Amino acid sequence: MGGADRFASGKSVEIVFYSVVILFFLLLVFAPILYIVLRGCPDSNAMCFPSLYITKEMSDALINSFSIAFIAVVLDIIFGIPIAWVIARYKTKLKVYLDFLVDMPLIMPTAALGFSVALFWGGEGIGLLSKGFWMIVAVHVAFTYPYIVRTLSAAIEEVDITYEMASRTLGSSPLTAFRTITLPLFKSGLLIAALLAFTRSLSETGATMMAVGTGQFFAATAPAQTLLYKNNGDMTSAISLSIILIAASTILLTLVRYLANRFGIPIVKVYPSFEKSLNNLKLEKNVLAFAFFIAIILLPSFYLLEFVSYSRGELGGIINSIGISFLIAFAATVANLIFGVGMALLIGRNKYGAGPFFEFLTDMVMVMPTVALGLSLGMFWNLFQLDELFVLAMVHVSFSYPYIVKPVAASIRELDKDLEDAARVLGATPFKVFTTITLPLIMPSILAGAVMAFMRSLSETGATLTVSKTFKTIPVLIVEFVKASKYGDAAFASALLLGVSFIAAYLLRRK
Repeated sequence: MGGADRFASGKSVEIVFYSVVILFFLLLVFAPILYIVLRGCPDSNAMCFPSLYITKEMSDALINSFSIAFIAVVLDIIFGIPIAWVIARYKTKLKVYLDFLVDMPLIMPTAALGFSVALFWGGEGIGLLSKGFWMIVAVHVAFTYPYIVRTLSAAIEEVDITYEMASRTLGSSPLTAFRTITLPLFKSGLLIAALLAFTRSLSETGATMMAVGTGQFFAATAPAQTLLYKNNGDMTSAISLSIILIAASTILLTLVRYLANRFGIPIVKVYPSFEKSLNNLKLEKNVLAFAFFIAIILLPSFYLLEFVSYSRGELGGIINSIGISFLIAFAATVANLIFGVGMALLIGRNKYGAGPFFEFLTDMVMVMPTVALGLSLGMFWNLFQLDELFVLAMVHVSFSYPYIVKPVAASIRELDKDLEDAARVLGATPFKVFTTITLPLIMPSILAGAVMAFMRSLSETGATLTVSKTFKTIPVLIVEFVKASKYGDAAFASALLLGVSFIAAYLLRRK
């Protein structure tokens, strides 16, 4: 066993390992998405860079996309932090059920979730919102909320509570200890959570389509506008808008990360009396957070289930689609766990000084609209006349890859390296240090990333629609049911998917 540890800790093995990780990312994840740029002239057989242009329609869609994403993320963070704190820190059996309830909107395909939220807030439900900007915001808040809470709870769980307890012992209020000690320690996790939710909102197509239909406001977001161009045969405009959105998103996210790393979280001043008075509102804060979770996230997300009706003729197709969806999601998640954790180590530890470069490339994958990504990868892999199921799986690998890399890399950055250094001083090999110290400490983030990647794949609509001609995943089938006004079948398919996912999640948690 010692010989195996020493072999796995060798420099040559490390180089081979990271080389495989880098090749997987560059050749199978990143390079195919560039095809839409290099093959940007749809009327030519030659590789070429597209001539970019922007119309008022495009600029309006871009502004709407960024505005909706920003509002959704701010609301998710404000009301998500208390829930994440309960999941990570409270010692109660009820938090197991809360943890699962937070994941439930991830299980629901976003197309079905968007339709459900629109029914709840619209005329079929309580009638507070009409189709338009704020209806889309409500939809985007619902499906991005779990990404915030899931990532934050994992980040908080990894923070050493000793520092917080020391601050409390010295007289700090819980709020002061949180703001000055705990919050800076999981700052990286907070940033990653915001980025994941923000980019998830930017790239969403199916939920927006189902929420607002095919009326004038259909092109309210850039991904929806891109799909509209594609369906109308205007590939030049679709490619142009996709590239502009990718560039704008990458620049914005790079700027946000730079400013966050440079300025950090301001904790210079402490206001003991004021913060102690605010701490007395702890009960009210938690009640408000739970009320938001139930009324804004859970109830609207599953309002569609009220319309469930059984149709024997559709049962076979529904079961087949669920099987295909789980197969693709499982394969994509396993592949990303194998190679994504390695990339997270490279980024988090800045191996060979390449961390920032590959983090930037991962961000580019993350911000790419899934409609454009599916279009690009479909065109690329079809050059090799590959099986459609393989192409579909590779598309899902690409867009779910960052959901494992980003939270795990953030977790690795926050680790106390003194623990690893102490183990090495005592004679432990690098491989032994990783398996006995590093891996257990980052396991919450790995599990959180795996859940998000799996559910992200399970619920994807836009990318699948651009690639698949034969295979129908469950989100695509639900979209077809809704378009055909088969609301009962759509609700039944969603309910069946929820049931299967519930059983799978329960078995996973039992370990």
